[in-house]
Amino acid sequence: MCPFCGHDYRFHGPPAARAAQRYSTGMRALLYILSFLIWLVGIIVGIVIYTRGDPESKHVGMTCLILGILGVVLGWGLAALLYVLVLGFGGA
Repeated sequence: MCPFCGHDYRFHGPPAARAAQRYSTGMRALLYILSFLIWLVGIIVGIVIYTRGDPESKHVGMTCLILGILGVVLGWGLAALLYVLVLGFGGA
C-alpha cells in the first residue's frame, strides 16, 4: 500500500515486470518454429498476438507474421523451382 496515494500494490506488480514475463524463451522458439513451418498458423497467431497492447506482444506477433509470410514465399518459390526443374520450361 502506497503511503502517499493509498494505491494497493500487493496484487499488482509493476507493469514492466508483468510484461517482461509474458513469453518465455521456449514459448517464443515454439511460436517461431511453428510460424515458419506451418505458415497459416504463423499468420493467424501473429495477428492475434500483435493486437495485444504491450510492446513485447507486438514484437513476438510481428516476428510470427514475418516468419509465416517468409514460409509462404519460400514454399511457393521452391515448389515453382521444382516444377521448372522436373518438367522444364516448355513442359516438353
